[in-house]
Amino acid sequence: MPCRGKRLLPVLLVLASIALTAQMPDWKFFRDREGNTYFIDQGGKIRITDTPERPYRAVSPRGIDYYLNFGITLINDHRVHEGLTVLKSIRALPADNGRIVQAQVKATEVLNSLKRRNGPRFDEQNEAASLMFIETEGGVRAINDRMYYSFTGPAGLSVIRKNNRGRLEYRYEGVLFGARGTAASNGESKAYDFLIAVDSEKFAVRFKDLDQAIEYWQGRAGYGGLERRVREKRDDRIVYSYTNRSAPRYAGLEAVFVNGKITHCVRLITSEDGYLQYGAKMDAVMSSFRIVSGQD
Repeated sequence: MPCRGKRLLPVLLVLASIALTAQMPDWKFFRDREGNTYFIDQGGKIRITDTPERPYRAVSPRGIDYYLNFGITLINDHRVHEGLTVLKSIRALPADNGRIVQAQVKATEVLNSLKRRNGPRFDEQNEAASLMFIETEGGVRAINDRMYYSFTGPAGLSVIRKNNRGRLEYRYEGVLFGARGTAASNGESKAYDFLIAVDSEKFAVRFKDLDQAIEYWQGRAGYGGLERRVREKRDDRIVYSYTNRSAPRYAGLEAVFVNGKITHCVRLITSEDGYLQYGAKMDAVMSSFRIVSGQD
């Protein structure tokens, strides 16, 4: 029933791929519909060998002075999208002490100045910098201020890939995150215990109800060979657990959310053994997913 989006759902790498030759001994190689490549190592960890040169970094209250200057430096170096991401993340931090408030005031001044200088171009830059990362106690909170969602992932949460496009009153944004269920020995490691794929679409007309959103995600050309079980259903969401029916075996969680004109398809995926080990952490991620109510 649920999300089978052909546009991004990069996580369908597991569901629609053919095992090929491994890059390393005993690594299983997969290629998704967009040509992105992924590996599963002997320990069941998902390894991404092709990542952006400048991945997202979570802003922390402890390093507020560094991050403020880092964001300003990026903008001065004409890396506007990256700088905006940092400064907007600073503004998303809880304003619970004077240093944070001062940094937020300065970040706002820089953003307002950039908006005055760049005019309409700033809107495009701001949309591209829709995703914010802030540290929380024991994890990372990802916030999307254009598609109106947030969730909390484990420490070391990474953005592997982000795609967006729009036309008239339509907007699409897809993000693939990598997560580790245990602390990584190397912060730059590209081995992940599970993946989180969030696909969001916004339309000119509101969805009638959740069932309409579920129907929308059906047949978006994907892979139907999953065994699903409904874990939760509310007016604005349905959450499933799933396993695939053939080797190699994978498992995870899948959900459809609806919020006025916006719908999200969220999928968390890992190996079958990985789900036994990290299922509780994946449950926590899915349970933390929030949508902003009242969007028209």
